Amino acid sequence: MYNILLLGLADRIEELKNCYRVEPSNILAINSGAEFFSIAFSRIFDLWIIDTAHPDLEEINLPEMVYTHRVPHIFLCDKQIKGVPEEKSTLIEKNKLCKSVEIFSRLMHNRREQNREKYLAGYIQDQPGIEAIFTRSRAMEKLLGVIKDIAPTDSPILIQGETGTGKELLANIFHNESRRRSGPFMAVNCGALPDALLESELFGYEKGAFTGATSQRIGKIEHASGGTLFLDEIESMSPAMQVRLLRVLQEKTLQRLGGNHEISTDFRVIGATNIDPLDLLNSGQLRSDLYYRLSVFQLHVPPLRDRVEDIPLLVQHIVNKKRKNGREYVRGLDEQAMKILISVPWFGNIRELQNVIERAVMLATSDVITAELIHIPNNPLAETAVENANLSDHAFKLGTTLKSYKNLLHQTAERKYLVELLEYTRGRIGESAQLAGLTSRALYNKMKIHGLRKEDFRKQSP
Repeated sequence: MYNILLLGLADRIEELKNCYRVEPSNILAINSGAEFFSIAFSRIFDLWIIDTAHPDLEEINLPEMVYTHRVPHIFLCDKQIKGVPEEKSTLIEKNKLCKSVEIFSRLMHNRREQNREKYLAGYIQDQPGIEAIFTRSRAMEKLLGVIKDIAPTDSPILIQGETGTGKELLANIFHNESRRRSGPFMAVNCGALPDALLESELFGYEKGAFTGATSQRIGKIEHASGGTLFLDEIESMSPAMQVRLLRVLQEKTLQRLGGNHEISTDFRVIGATNIDPLDLLNSGQLRSDLYYRLSVFQLHVPPLRDRVEDIPLLVQHIVNKKRKNGREYVRGLDEQAMKILISVPWFGNIRELQNVIERAVMLATSDVITAELIHIPNNPLAETAVENANLSDHAFKLGTTLKSYKNLLHQTAERKYLVELLEYTRGRIGESAQLAGLTSRALYNKMKIHGLRKEDFRKQSP
């Protein structure tokens, strides 16, 4: 969905809505230069359409905006403005606004193709923007639409997603698409540090604050002033630490450990957790007042198994990033290897996929990664990845040991049994566990390994 900003063309909203096939909320019309300047960077717009006859146009100083800010493509109605580069602007006639759709569609297609080529080549910016996420998934496209609206603001954000889904990358994108992009981006994994170390990491300390504090240290919160503070695994913070953080978020001041002076700080906070925030609230792991302070906007990052269509893109991206150390000849995966990757539930998400592909690239002896090089620890191949008809005819392959082949047969048989069992019981776990001679927990664990969900078997009786 595109976001479009108009200057001096409020009477053309309905026409443009129909031409571009967008909702009225995605078109914003501005009537004054002052408004335009303040709103132009309040969200990520894909296009500006400007009436060059508008009396406030000189106030805007469009050439300076183009050179000092990230701006989208600009359609200028009726006359070109001196100083605005042609690659950033297109001249159209005001009475032919709908003709801009064809030009814009071509521009967006070219931009997507350029982004795709950069993505597949393994290119990632040091300061990734929204273009760093290339996707074919509807869920991710919806998420990108939300990012466009809220990234340029200063509002706190709470990101929820499983381990390995890229929450820190997303937080980095929020930072780089905001007005704080020139400031620091400070990331802290709250789960990686015990409480005492986390306190000094966040708040810093004065010389002599405790044994071993031989000099003053500035904490991450203070360092983040003017920029963004990203707190991952916020549920790992103790209740006392949550209270201290809440005070900083409310008062915009802090005290270093061992200090008495209030230090002003100004930062945007982005929190992240891999657990459902409501579960954290109910269990008491997360204070409700801190939750409401952080979750002005709450986002869910879909797991990789819910965006299977992105796996080929991600795989090629990872392959091209890892083609080094004498492996420049590696070009991609064969069809069977890709089938395996698509069939796996990926409970470790993109991080797990990256590890599997990196290992395969390092082991590859030809330009194509074959199925034998795909090793997924504790995550057996799904039935869809195995050609049952060929199991007896092609049991031996280079790189396949007897043990791995027997394990493949075992896991294929196990998954087939579970599928038929759950189809028979229509997904009823208690009955299924009893028939299989397992506990409900053991059955759940096996279903998780094979990517099976009880919801998929709850069919009506014929």
